[in-house]
Amino acid sequence: MPSVRYTRRARNDVDEIIEYIAHDNPSAAETFFHRLVGKFYDLAQSPLMGREHTEFGAEVRLLPFGNYIIFYRPETSGVIIVRVLHGARHLPAAFNSEG
Repeated sequence: MPSVRYTRRARNDVDEIIEYIAHDNPSAAETFFHRLVGKFYDLAQSPLMGREHTEFGAEVRLLPFGNYIIFYRPETSGVIIVRVLHGARHLPAAFNSEG
């Protein structure tokens, strides 16, 4: 089974997103988290699903997920999730910021 690995920044991104949603609706946050993780495993199964955007790094691909953008890199054993950012943000600046 293909694996999903996460950068520290990606883990922080997901934590911040879940905290933000949970502030108003804990149930929605839990649902969102499970759907997001499911999408990560979909990517591991089909790593070329997203579009390549090398301006964010070698082999970095993007996949929209609701209002968010998943940044990831395919690996031989699956994918590594690099960042998860809100699509309304200025993505080049946000991608390079600490999160």
